[in-house]
Amino acid sequence: PGPMAGLSESPRPPTQATNPLPPADFNRVASEHKGCIRMTASASHDQSLSAAPATVALKDNNEEEQQMQHAQGNKELHIAPMLNYSTREFRQLMRILSERLTLWTEMVVDETVAHSPNLDEHLAYDSTQHPIVCQIGGNSPQLCGKATSIVLERYGYDEVNLNIDCPSERVSGKREFGACLMKKAELAREVVAEMQTNASPPGSKVSVKCRIGVDELDDLEFAAEFIRTLQPVCQRFYLHARKCVLGGLMNARQNRSVPPLNFPRVYALCDMFPDCEFWINGGIRSLKEAKLIAYGWNGGCKSINDGDAKDAHREQQQCHHVPCVLCNLPYGSCTQPPVVAPSNLRGIMMGRAAMDDPCMFHNADKSFFNEPSNPCQTRRDVLERYCVYLEETYPRRCCDSDERITFEYPAPKVAHERNCCKTCAEIYCPDQFRADSCSGGADENRDEENISKKKTRPKMSSRIIARSLKPVQGIFAGIPDTRIWRRTCDDLGQNAALRNCGPGFLLRMAMRSVCDEILDRPFGELENDDDRI
Repeated sequence: PGPMAGLSESPRPPTQATNPLPPADFNRVASEHKGCIRMTASASHDQSLSAAPATVALKDNNEEEQQMQHAQGNKELHIAPMLNYSTREFRQLMRILSERLTLWTEMVVDETVAHSPNLDEHLAYDSTQHPIVCQIGGNSPQLCGKATSIVLERYGYDEVNLNIDCPSERVSGKREFGACLMKKAELAREVVAEMQTNASPPGSKVSVKCRIGVDELDDLEFAAEFIRTLQPVCQRFYLHARKCVLGGLMNARQNRSVPPLNFPRVYALCDMFPDCEFWINGGIRSLKEAKLIAYGWNGGCKSINDGDAKDAHREQQQCHHVPCVLCNLPYGSCTQPPVVAPSNLRGIMMGRAAMDDPCMFHNADKSFFNEPSNPCQTRRDVLERYCVYLEETYPRRCCDSDERITFEYPAPKVAHERNCCKTCAEIYCPDQFRADSCSGGADENRDEENISKKKTRPKMSSRIIARSLKPVQGIFAGIPDTRIWRRTCDDLGQNAALRNCGPGFLLRMAMRSVCDEILDRPFGELENDDDRI
């Protein structure tokens, strides 16, 4: 990268301090930027996404269209690591919805990887989950190096990532890793260097996920100096486009929403470090928005040196900064897509959107990656495939005499004494269930009673049940008359009498609470695709 001179962010108004401005102050700040404002402070974020800058004139011809088609599809879309949520079950659901998404584990502490007696519980995954990234957290070069070797060599992950993003008091306070490493750039470089040394096979990807500022260190110069320090050992950066506040002044939830988003700072870092690759994370709520940010207003078919695009890019840099009166978002956030996306802005990372509304990603392959089709067409398709995964991963424990408990992964391998029990016969043995219903099933009931006497406690842990049902809680998000789905999943998950029949059985039972019309309706007919995707 070139020298820092002349590359600082646009001057901020006098009212901007380290604390973000509330929305009520937008009009006051707007009056100080009369030369830049092209929209009123009341313009909505949706309006800012719906119309490209007037200064960019795109030709509508076959050549331009072919160029755009070629450009689109080469960016990446990642599902962000979320603590206590990015489990193997959640990742499998997302893989069912899209074959192209890059999936991430939740953060695994370096000490856990180095010393856990059952690493499969933390690191094992289904082979269909590639491409997949393992995120580790720690501040010990030796332990992080050892963890990198295990993750890449033994488990075959596509990439290993160091967490310099987590702001929680337990992580950045007591344990002194996560986001607090942004204040210890030399230590962070030592950790990443050791990870690179232990990365095998050669060429394995090692990356860093970090913020763009921390506490009072919240400007372009600080972020650039941090990346410059790490650049000799790392050229892949996933940037959560807001600063974080440490020391317990904000909890993890507040650190995800209160500090303003600053996308222009990410674009500036991309320009300053052309030899590095960047991904942007934070506040992106739809595939439409993700695609616009990844490819820019022009769809990726013009270079920054083209006259009109260059003028628009310069104007955008002058007008869009935090606090941003144009985007008109809470706390002064600026999430304006670039006029021309930097070529080294390699993709987008989304997290909470996937957690709240996973079916938003049913169209990711086709709309974001430009694939000819999507893997699933209805919610029944998704749930049926997820049921099969659960039944294979956590087999039923209702028809065996083994006293071991299914508490973690991998599940114990047991021999079933029957095809099904009385409880799950309606799902797994419908012919037998109908015959028993007609005959009274006296002999079968006696057998069932004999097996029941051997059961002293549930053998499928509530932990496994909860982890398996949690990812599908939002699968009907935005669809009227489906609240019963969440209630049914909760009720079935807490019913100890049904637990041994396995999470796959419980999910199939829950599907009966939703009418066939909704389950079988093609994606897009029950929701507004323009808003969601």
